[in-house]
Amino acid sequence: MGLPRWPVPKEAHMTIVLTGATGFVGGQVLRRILDGDHRRVICLVRADSRASAARRGRQTLYSLYGKISRRHLRRTEWIPADLELERLGLDEACFADVAARTEEIFHCAASTSFELSAEDARAINYTGLTRVHELALAAQRAGSFRRLNHISTAYVSGDQTGTTYAADLPAAGSGLFRNTYESSKADAERFLREESQVPWAVFRPSIVVGDSQTGETSNWNVVYYPMKLMADGKIPYIPHLGRGLVDCVPVDWVADAIVALARRDDVDGETFNLSAGDDAITVSEVIEQTFAGLARRAGHAVEQTTKPVGRIGWKLLGAWARLRSRRAATFLDRFAVYEPYCAVQCVMNSERTQALLAEEGIELPDMNAAFARVVDYALEQNFGRSRSQEREEAASVRIKQAIVSAVENLTSGEISGLGAVA
Repeated sequence: MGLPRWPVPKEAHMTIVLTGATGFVGGQVLRRILDGDHRRVICLVRADSRASAARRGRQTLYSLYGKISRRHLRRTEWIPADLELERLGLDEACFADVAARTEEIFHCAASTSFELSAEDARAINYTGLTRVHELALAAQRAGSFRRLNHISTAYVSGDQTGTTYAADLPAAGSGLFRNTYESSKADAERFLREESQVPWAVFRPSIVVGDSQTGETSNWNVVYYPMKLMADGKIPYIPHLGRGLVDCVPVDWVADAIVALARRDDVDGETFNLSAGDDAITVSEVIEQTFAGLARRAGHAVEQTTKPVGRIGWKLLGAWARLRSRRAATFLDRFAVYEPYCAVQCVMNSERTQALLAEEGIELPDMNAAFARVVDYALEQNFGRSRSQEREEAASVRIKQAIVSAVENLTSGEISGLGAVA
């Protein structure tokens, strides 16, 4: 998806500040800025020195382009920072210098972990934004600041049913959030809506997966974890009958959308869902696609060894597994953070976003075809694992055997009925 170039800004010395440039989405945003904008980019990265930050920068550029060009080195500046600290951990002189040069900010840095404490998640996702906002405010006071572009998540809509829209944001303490990731990202959005003193826009990707054309990814979290378990034969059952919606979008479309929308002058104070919406796939389709990929790779039909079961069936299986095997109990504890996402019944509407993107010549790819390429790449790369990791993890296939053996005492009729329990 080629993007037109930005016009050369009147102030040629002005700079874009980018956080999260070494991350999955942030890296792709960086690439599109370097390819389509004339401004320099200051990348704030976690590092203990300028030399270490520059080294991370070179590694990032190489991973994005397969080479390191002088042009990209001249266009980028890598500064060590800590987004949880006052002035982003920069000394006064450095902070003032960055603020004086900053015309626009893309805040992509975040923790996407579902398992952080509320305090830790808030420190990264909420406090991190407020510190970046301090830079934006200083930049606005110093010159012609344009906008703070904040990358959030469509899942700030929380555990709801029906259809949610970009304008929706559950109240703090509403009890709708599945984990501290969602609640801390919602807190950050609420800060912008209620307290921001600079122009802002919020972009909410759903679950970001690999490139729509190649499947390539550097991020093996979220949907890749249960896919890996299926491919390894370690998860014989999936809860909630496989009916949950898995709203996945490819990283190239997400990055193209963020950069294209940020280029517009009519998005200040707006929030955009970058989601598949009505085109979201289901958990059952993730299972089917994963085993179809295994079959393509094997060159013959492969038995689908992961079966959807109902909510009660899942609880029964879990109870038996915990009684029979400590390893199975450990697995179930780890999988617990993903279970709520197997039951999502909310369509995250993105019609308005897609209408604006159509004006920019950007369309959401067919997600079934794109997801097949995501699966193929994941299998080809062994989900990012080295061969030594593969050998170590091979032994843990006994988890599946433990879970299966945990229901041996159930009658065959009871077992066959588990899949029908809603």
